[in-house]
Amino acid sequence: MIVNVLIGFHILFALTCVVTGVVAMLSKKRRGRHPRFGTIYFCSLALVWLTASVISLERWSQDSELFFLGTAAFASGSLGYAARRIRWKGWLPYHISGMGGSYIILLTAFYVDNGPRLPVWDRLPHFVYWLLPAAAGVPLILRAAWRRSSRIDHSRRRPGMIT
Repeated sequence: MIVNVLIGFHILFALTCVVTGVVAMLSKKRRGRHPRFGTIYFCSLALVWLTASVISLERWSQDSELFFLGTAAFASGSLGYAARRIRWKGWLPYHISGMGGSYIILLTAFYVDNGPRLPVWDRLPHFVYWLLPAAAGVPLILRAAWRRSSRIDHSRRRPGMIT
């Protein structure tokens, strides 16, 4: 009974991640929408990890891989979130790859867990559930990092200036 309630909250938090992640990714990178939805995404991701951990521990033989995927997603998101909040030198690639990577891992966990029960997906080999989110997401992360770095005029930077 308690696990079923947790699963319900887990689904709610995961859907919140999916929606707020897309809004943050598609928003202009300035104050307002992007950081607001990014913060909601990260907080929801923390709750996804927490509920996934409890569910996995209760049903370890069925869901152990979801514990590790949830931990990896939260660790990646934490790196991306901290990079932006602390703004250490060269923070932007860490932010983009950390937040983008956490989204890819989140989707991977969904497909690994639910792919065998989804129409069309149920016909695919199991390894596709593991590889397809990364195959789609990594090029997008690389493109975003490249586009963002190409907008910085490196000739006008002062030594030690954070961009």
